[in-house]
Amino acid sequence: MRGVLETERLTLREITKADLPILHRILGDAESMRFYPRAKSFEETETWFEKLAFRSYEQNGFGLWGVVEKVTGELVGDCGISLQPTPKGLEPEIGYHLRREWLGRGYAVEAAAACRDLGLGRLGFTRIVSIVSPENIPSLRVAARIHQRWETYRTVTAAGKEVDRFLFISERGVGEPTGSVSNAETRAAMVEADALLLTRRREMGS
Repeated sequence: MRGVLETERLTLREITKADLPILHRILGDAESMRFYPRAKSFEETETWFEKLAFRSYEQNGFGLWGVVEKVTGELVGDCGISLQPTPKGLEPEIGYHLRREWLGRGYAVEAAAACRDLGLGRLGFTRIVSIVSPENIPSLRVAARIHQRWETYRTVTAAGKEVDRFLFISERGVGEPTGSVSNAETRAAMVEADALLLTRRREMGS
């Protein structure tokens, strides 16, 4: 396996086939996948990482990577960059999944911010995004902390359902998030309020 980057508390490395049973604890868990259509079978987990990790490493030079806690050496989830459709076409998007027992420690923000910096730096992207459902408040708060700005758009799922999505955006040369706790908290609170308003408007049919 190849290491990709390190943060203060985490190592991000390429995922291997041997990691899949551990990662399936997340993708196969109904609570962890409550903002997805449903939890995945082990075969669907394999297909997921075949596309977004193994094949993406070969074709794009990036993908979803394993997140390892340095102190314990334990694989706690995945975080990385994949190409996802947005209103501007296919764009590099930061996504993550952490095992439930490792949530609440700031690891998602730490890993996602490192992926943002890698994308806008060494990988040479001029823009990198995160796509989040309005209902997914924890991920909205993570994305608000690492990105510069956000907007909303409507799209149609594979099942044919029209849904709202938040698109968080960071661009090279525009100015990075300051990283101060107060500003990060303000952004998170603002996006949470926007999500609540959007959900209420959607429920009212406006």
